[in-house]
Amino acid sequence: MLLQPHIKDIIIEFDGDDLTKYGLFPLLAWFLLDFISLPNYFNKLTVKKKRNRNNPIKRRTPKFDTSQMCIGIITAILLGVERFRRINDMLSTETKIAELVGLPEFFDQCTAHRFLNEFQKWHIKQLEQASDRLIHDFGESPRQDVLVVDIDSTTHSLESRKREKAVVGYNKKNRGKPCYQWSVAFVRGEVVTQKLNAGNTHCTSCFKELVETVSNRLGQPISIIRIDGGYFSGDLLDWTKDKNYQIVTTERYDWIMSQNPKIDPHKWEEYDTDTRLYDLGRIKVIGTTEQKFRVVLVDTKQYPFGRKQARKKHIRYAIIENLAFDLSASAVYEFYHGRQTIENFFKESNNPFNSGKMPSQRFRANEAYLQFVVIAYNCYHWFKKNFFHQPGKITVWKPAEPD
Repeated sequence: MLLQPHIKDIIIEFDGDDLTKYGLFPLLAWFLLDFISLPNYFNKLTVKKKRNRNNPIKRRTPKFDTSQMCIGIITAILLGVERFRRINDMLSTETKIAELVGLPEFFDQCTAHRFLNEFQKWHIKQLEQASDRLIHDFGESPRQDVLVVDIDSTTHSLESRKREKAVVGYNKKNRGKPCYQWSVAFVRGEVVTQKLNAGNTHCTSCFKELVETVSNRLGQPISIIRIDGGYFSGDLLDWTKDKNYQIVTTERYDWIMSQNPKIDPHKWEEYDTDTRLYDLGRIKVIGTTEQKFRVVLVDTKQYPFGRKQARKKHIRYAIIENLAFDLSASAVYEFYHGRQTIENFFKESNNPFNSGKMPSQRFRANEAYLQFVVIAYNCYHWFKKNFFHQPGKITVWKPAEPD
């Protein structure tokens, strides 16, 4: 219960030259400071403190402490500042917004870059611990009876090879450009853990680490893992079987057909006008493992977005699973595509939250930036879930009552 709210009443007025395009941000600021008490989660962050010094360097008192810097960076992310070098242009006159989040004013771009460049590995761990405490206090993922984890990765193209670990790797959209590989683990629409790797790192290299980290942070065993076909391999299937994980993933259609399954053309099931399903039952799915998995063949048509003059694509693939409960072929298809939330996350994080705009040439600084993006995304996710809109002339916003 909030005894002394940071913001008692929110009145939005536009007068003369004091116009702002962030008119509804005070509501989100109230949620972050008074409902979540977000600054308190960064009190243990020691970015501006030097370790193992017998004679610590005496520094001048900074204008912004560590918590204020963290809140300012998260605020800039939520306000859609595309790059830190635009902080001066976009936020220098937003004095009222700065006051709402507990800042005397918004810091300049140099201050933000210096702060991120001071991050080391132990500071990243401290930031991850702050994110973990937030998830346990406000998230739904630690309270699941059946823990379903979605894991996926995306590529962030970079403008320069001078950035640490920025190398040419798998980059489908911008071939030949240096990049990073960003892997994320999701539970109930919340980012539980994430890892940034060099551009030539395959997504499977950190898969086991992500799975174990999710289980350790949430304090309970994982029941089901959903991943796309990029993670598919015989070694991974054997590992999940040894760990007693249930898995739902996809495999190439021709790989399944190379196992010579018996297919009756009359047993295809119509899911909708563009999609057909075929249940093959439990079969051997790849030559490098003797494990048998249930296979559902998918034959669908994909239409181009917008008004592109492109023909619709005919796509075939296979969904494989070893779930402990029986589902119909259509239910398996729907359950696998429930991982669409993580696909939406990558779209949202790359556009409104600007996760692809790496602010520094230092790898640790970019790791810290992406962790701030994750915290901002989770906070905004909880904000949307915990508030509801009442219809009428007067709109009252308040936390939603628990079930």
